Amino acid sequence: MAVETDFSTWQALTGVLNEEAAALDEQRWDDWVELFTDDCVYWVQAWQGEHELANDPERDVSLIYMDSKAMIEDRLWRFTSGTAPAAIPLPRTSHLVGTVTLQALSDNEAQLRSHWQVAAYRFKELTQTAGRSDYTLRRESGRWRIARRRSILINDLAQTALDLYHL
Repeated sequence: MAVETDFSTWQALTGVLNEEAAALDEQRWDDWVELFTDDCVYWVQAWQGEHELANDPERDVSLIYMDSKAMIEDRLWRFTSGTAPAAIPLPRTSHLVGTVTLQALSDNEAQLRSHWQVAAYRFKELTQTAGRSDYTLRRESGRWRIARRRSILINDLAQTALDLYHL
C-alpha cells in the first residue's frame, strides 16, 4: 500500500532512482556507486519456477548478490577495467523507471518500489530486460542513499551476459 508524503520529499526519494538510471546510462560510474551506502545489499532474485522466486540469498541461487558497497566496487572495476571480455565494449543503455510507489517512510528510511525496462545496444543488437525493484533508502549526512535494492528480472533467460548496467 502506498504512503503519502510532501512533494519535496517525493522528489528527493524518486530523484535517487532517476539519478541511478541516468548515471548508469551515462556511464558515470563514480556517481552511480556513491548512491549506495557502505553496508548496502544488491540482490537480483532468481526464479525457482514459473511463479516462484528464490527467497534466501544465503541458501538459494541468485542472479546477483552483493552485500556491501565494496563488492559493488569490485564488480564495477571488473566491467570497466577492460579485462572482462563480456563487457568489451560496454553496451549503450537506456533505463526507463516508472510506476514508483512509496511503501513506507520514517525520518531516516524510505521503502520504494519501481518497475523498469532497460534497452541495451551492443554489436548492432538491441536487447531488453524488464523487472521491478524494491528499494530501501537511508538518509546519511542529509542525503538519501540506496541501502538495499532487491530486483526481480521478468525475463530471467537473459539474451546476453547480465551485469549491473542491465538492471
